[in-house]
Amino acid sequence: MNTKSREIIVHSSQESFNELKNGNIRFLKGESINTNYLEQIEQTKKGHQAHAVILSCMDARVPPEIIFDQGIGNLFVIRNAGNLEDENVIGSIEYTVRYSTAKLIVVMGHSHCGAVTGALNDIQHGHLSQLVEQIKPAIKTDKSCENILTDTAKFSVLQTINDIKERSESISELLMEEKISIIGAYYEVETGEVFFFE
Repeated sequence: MNTKSREIIVHSSQESFNELKNGNIRFLKGESINTNYLEQIEQTKKGHQAHAVILSCMDARVPPEIIFDQGIGNLFVIRNAGNLEDENVIGSIEYTVRYSTAKLIVVMGHSHCGAVTGALNDIQHGHLSQLVEQIKPAIKTDKSCENILTDTAKFSVLQTINDIKERSESISELLMEEKISIIGAYYEVETGEVFFFE
């Protein structure tokens, strides 16, 4: 394994997408190259050029910097149960694409998501209740369907993307001007593979 990290500089959302896709391929092959974290700390102590913002679930099995082989300084990462948007998340994304260096927004769900399972099981407890209520509109298939957990997790990603576009004039404007892109992704915790969709 190469322990020499490389500087990642991208100029477009397509280049950012390619970097994430290729990074996941390296991760799957056990050929990650951005793992010299001490070197990356030194490289980024005065600034960084993060090229994408990832909104993903807080599940401990889904670490974006690792599964995309990006290391320190290459990604903005926002994580919460169910990869949902709220005012704070949208404001954070607006900052990354309007005033910082991100060219790509990725909303990433995953297999065996506890938050999605909670929505399917109608969990009601404290603040968790309002969280699962946000996921419930993504339940599009009959609860007896074999793939309902996977389907709901994927629909929830699309729902979040749509909500971000509808709730943020700033992000919608940049998308219309083709200065940034937004895509969905789905991570399989069983294999480590990321599947992208729009």
